Amino acid sequence: MQHQDFRMKIDSTVFGVRATALIVNDNRLLVVEDEDSFYTIGCAIQVYEATEDAVVREVREELGVASRAVQLAFIVENRFEQTGVHYHNIEFHYLVDLLEDAPLTMQEDAKPLPCRWLALDDLHTVNLKPAFLKAALPEWDGQLRHIHLKE
Repeated sequence: MQHQDFRMKIDSTVFGVRATALIVNDNRLLVVEDEDSFYTIGCAIQVYEATEDAVVREVREELGVASRAVQLAFIVENRFEQTGVHYHNIEFHYLVDLLEDAPLTMQEDAKPLPCRWLALDDLHTVNLKPAFLKAALPEWDGQLRHIHLKE
């Protein structure tokens, strides 16, 4: 059975509901490196799938390790444009604990990508996506935050 995710396109705008894993250990964030950018592991959630289940699924698919969603940290309304396509995403960003050691590579489709641990205090020095995490994650006080982003 093919799973349908919460993404649809109307004209040149893609609407989606996403879940993202914020894997933090010793004041460092696990990120994936792709060319000149770093990003967190995330995915579109599937129809009938809880957002925390989507995060656990994506960590398993991309890192090959078990995890658990610990706490919802940010709900983000994110609107941006990329290569002529407009995006409007509702995003759920969870703190996630890995139940196994983190690998040094992530598997996206057939392309392995390197993973790195970045110090939270150094996030502002790199091209991190989503960019709001550069400031929001190091100063996060443990309370759920609702963030509106518009490029």
